[in-house]
Amino acid sequence: MRLHGWDEYLDRRDTIAAMLDTRCYSIKWLDGMILNGDARVFASSDAVIVVTVKQYPAGATELHGLVAAGELDAILPLIERAEDWAREGGVAFACIASRPGWARVLKDRGYGLYQVELRKDL
Repeated sequence: MRLHGWDEYLDRRDTIAAMLDTRCYSIKWLDGMILNGDARVFASSDAVIVVTVKQYPAGATELHGLVAAGELDAILPLIERAEDWAREGGVAFACIASRPGWARVLKDRGYGLYQVELRKDL
């Protein structure tokens, strides 16, 4: 069985690995999430995103963007594809936890500031 987007993910795996905070996530963990079906890859020849669906205790579900790599102009349509896929599955909302630049990029696509995560190394 060919896993959707796996080859494109492998093409960008080193780039994705370099983005991960290895104190929290490993590339092998992400590989496993994809291979186990706990995360899904959306890909094109110029970009890849990896998403998962999170379920909250009260039942709401969230499309959660884990990573994105590639050309910005190619990432944006992949986000739309992931949103469509989630909408078809009855997912309630989408969330992308990332660097502040994404807030500016995605503002015109309906994303807005919801929470802020502050972190301090100890």
